[in-house]
This record gives sequence, C-alpha cells and structure tokens, in this order.
Amino acid sequence: MKINPLKSFANSKMIESVCKQYRKNNSKFITGLSVASIVAKDAYGCYVYVWQNEHNKNIPKDKKKFISGLDIANGVLMILAQIGAYLTISKRATQLKIFEKVLGKYFTPERYSKIEQNICKKLKTNDKKLIKKEFENYKNNIETAFTHFSTLLTTTIFAKRVLVPFVATPLADKIKAKMEVSNY
Repeated sequence: MKINPLKSFANSKMIESVCKQYRKNNSKFITGLSVASIVAKDAYGCYVYVWQNEHNKNIPKDKKKFISGLDIANGVLMILAQIGAYLTISKRATQLKIFEKVLGKYFTPERYSKIEQNICKKLKTNDKKLIKKEFENYKNNIETAFTHFSTLLTTTIFAKRVLVPFVATPLADKIKAKMEVSNY
C-alpha cells in the first residue's frame, strides 16, 4: 500500500481546522495569517541576529552582550507590538472608526444618491434595490481591503519604526545585565 503524504496532510484534522476558520471569516483569517508570518519572520530574524553577534569575531567581547541584548529587545518588542496592534486594530469597531475617518466621506447618502442617479441614467434602469445591493457590496469589499491594509501597516510600520526603537535601547541594558548574571 502506497502512502501519499500530501493527501494525508490535506486530510488531517489540522488542515480541516484551518479550512473551517477560513470559511468562517476569510478576511480575518488572511489578515491573521499575514501578521503571523510577519511575527514568525521577526522571531527568526531575532534568533539569527543574536547568533551572528555571539559568533562575530569583529565585535569586542564587552560589546557583544549589549548588542545581543538590543537585538533580543528589538525582537521581543517587535513581536509583542505586532500582536498587540493586530489584536486592537483588527477589531471590527476599531476598523469602522478608522474607515469612517479615512474613507467615510465617499460613502455618504449624498454621494450614494448621485451615484444612483448616474447609474440609472447610464444603464436606463430604475432597479434601485439592485443598485443599493451592488453599492453595499462595493463598500464591503473596500472595507475588507482597508482592514487588511491598515492592520498590516500598523503592525509593521508603527511597531517597527515608532514604538520599538523608542523602548528597545533602554531595555537592552536590562537584558545585558541579565545575560551577564547568567553567564550567557
């Protein structure tokens, strides 16, 4: 009997669970998966940086612990900031507030009325229910894309360029002190 590992993996309970989560809310699943991949990349990067620091003969011994401590602080803060930003910014209520501030002016009743009039003229139709339904679908698709964009923007740029550099350097001294105590 020939065992097909790909077929076994595809039929596993883990993949079944993943598919169930995807079907439940595909946009939230994709955004979460994107953030998880960024977090995994940063965790691996942190490991690589620390390993390189500790094995780099060009870095003086007395500086290695501080540099490694800075890389650990950066990595841990980055991961925590990204997870925290994801857990807050991806909430529906938060997204609706941000969407209304940034793009809400394009979806006002006045704008909708003008669009409806233009569509009725161009298509020579009076099916306002269909127009309303399509307009709502269009708005929902834009909200979904905006949610992905704003979540990824927040978890990467804000965390990486604003929050982490502000906190990492003071934290690096504390990590260095712990590393020296434990003779790492």
